[in-house]
Amino acid sequence: MRITKVRIAECCIPLPRVLRLGAVEIRTRDYVVICIETEDGVCGEAIGYPRGTPLFEAAITMARKVLGKNAGMRRELMLGLELANVPARAGLTRGLSLMDIALWDIACKRAQQPLYQFIGGFRSTADVTVVAGYYVDQRSIDDVADEVRALKDSGCSRVKIMLKGDDAAFDRNYAFAVAGVMPGGLAADAHWSWSTFTEARRACRELDEIGLSFIEDPFAASDIRLTHELRSDLVTPIAAGEDIFGPRVVSDLVNGIDILRVDATTIGGITSAVEAINIAAAAGRTVFPHVFSPIHVHLACAFPNVESVELITEESGADPLHLLLRNVPTAKDGTMSPSQEPGVGISVDWDAVEKLSRRHAVVEPEN
Repeated sequence: MRITKVRIAECCIPLPRVLRLGAVEIRTRDYVVICIETEDGVCGEAIGYPRGTPLFEAAITMARKVLGKNAGMRRELMLGLELANVPARAGLTRGLSLMDIALWDIACKRAQQPLYQFIGGFRSTADVTVVAGYYVDQRSIDDVADEVRALKDSGCSRVKIMLKGDDAAFDRNYAFAVAGVMPGGLAADAHWSWSTFTEARRACRELDEIGLSFIEDPFAASDIRLTHELRSDLVTPIAAGEDIFGPRVVSDLVNGIDILRVDATTIGGITSAVEAINIAAAAGRTVFPHVFSPIHVHLACAFPNVESVELITEESGADPLHLLLRNVPTAKDGTMSPSQEPGVGISVDWDAVEKLSRRHAVVEPEN
């Protein structure tokens, strides 16, 4: 079970339009893909967003450290990588996450089980929350309302829209209009729009009477105190957590919110995602994973307090993950089923990666 090779690629895929989330502009979706290969030919794969971090470089450094090690000693390998990078842990957590996911993929393939069964197995399908309303600055509110109406007709019971965050009047009209199409089934993502409690309170009070399922990420991930303070002032539930890591931080955050956002590709892999889900369960909170549905649908099917899986549809053009993966699960009648193939749900199309990558590396023993 010795690790003999690690393959790493970075892909940059142009979006059909400029995606604006408040002050943030996204022109491309960037991904880093890795494959860890063992001496008997079993491979573990993972994929994640760099989001401005040196993820490609971090993955190469970590690959060199795990080369020749036993892939079955997952915790030993991950702790060794973590301790070797304590000063830079925040910037390298995405790299640690992909390594952990790939090692879990190997473990599941050896056990001949899909991830959700390997870690317990609770159900065979999960509810889907679709992210709607991308590119709202270039569309009308009626366009988004029609999009949500079509999703509702297809069986979807909850959608999430992205607020502008810098235009409270628009956000109020926008949320009211879409909530009228999907009453009781609308959530709103503020994507870290506010830096003070005062401005967040003003904006969220305008939304409090709509009956939203939740408001997500009113503040940056580090502003846990402000997030808790806002939650105590609202009727609407608060969701947060997709960019945090570490059990103590998770525990601090989860006790003052309603829904914990977990992303295995940022929190430290499957190992840390499972830990976070259990911390949320102990606090009596539910979990709503962040995108990457091929992986996270397994978590939603393994734990009773994971309430849904998030889906960005191919049609939206906002997250072209399907261009790099095979057998991406789709929603049917508002639900999604995990892959039944052994593994974590990631099957990389390396021919597509080769065509779309802007750089790649192979780490293997020197002769």
